[in-house]
Order: sequence, then C-alpha cells, then structure tokens
Amino acid sequence: MIHFTENYNKKIFTTGAFLQPIQVKDANGNDFWIWTVERFEDSSFYNGQEYNPVEIARSLDDLLINTNIE
Repeated sequence: MIHFTENYNKKIFTTGAFLQPIQVKDANGNDFWIWTVERFEDSSFYNGQEYNPVEIARSLDDLLINTNIE
C-alpha cells in the first residue's frame, strides 16, 4: 500500500498541466518523491478522442469518466 503525503511548496507547468511533487511511502516504509498532476489546463486525449478527465475520484473507473460527454 502507498500512503501519500502532499507537498504544495513547489509546482511546475508542463504542456497542458500543472504538476506538483508528492512524497509517497511504499509497503516497506521507504520514502520517495513523484510528480503528480495537480490541474489540467488544456485538451486531453484518451484513445484518440478529446477527453476532459475529472481530477480526483474514489475509483479508477470514476477517474476515467469523460466529462465532455453530454
């Protein structure tokens, strides 16, 4: 299991998204840092189609919901 500790001190921008570093712990208690998307700014694509993803969800299925579909 991975436990997340948020760190908002430093953010970077990449094409279409803001990234922030977060510290995570693995099952053995080892700490390491990864970049995670904090916010989307531009078009996203999934399977070749324009896609507007949700930014946070309780499940993988919910995270993949396309909010462009009416």
